Amino acid sequence: MGEVSVSRRTVLGAVAAGVAVAGVSGCGGTEWYPADVTPDEHVIRSLLWEKELLAARYARAVETGSGPADLLERLRGHHLEHMDALAAALPEESAAAREQDPSERPTDPAPDTAPDTGGLRVLEASAAAARIDQAAAVSDPGLAQLISGIGACEAVHAHLLARA
Repeated sequence: MGEVSVSRRTVLGAVAAGVAVAGVSGCGGTEWYPADVTPDEHVIRSLLWEKELLAARYARAVETGSGPADLLERLRGHHLEHMDALAAALPEESAAAREQDPSERPTDPAPDTAPDTGGLRVLEASAAAARIDQAAAVSDPGLAQLISGIGACEAVHAHLLARA
């Protein structure tokens, strides 16, 4: 029998191809993801936190009379509805679906600040702009549609606040 000579380049190429095939075949679903929180869930959780802060700022604006109370309450109600829809989109078995310890949650950097309608308009417009990237970052088409719908609602809020 003759000796077969295999170059190092051939061996490294075969190993690289094998790793690539193994990597691609493992990406079939969220069960391959090596963390407790999937990328989609991470987006939902961060969006929930943003919504919570925005709803709190609306409540503070209503308390201090920083704008038309009926409009601010109605827009705050939309944010609360968005939070409900996002919470329903969380996987039931996820750690985020369970109640999070309040001490572990991020806090509002300006809890005593009551923005006026101009400040709320800026917050709404920047939130609407952020939804484009968030919708593009998720893999679930239904979740992307939900996030896009929330962004559209926030854009309308910005328009209504500009007219108030």
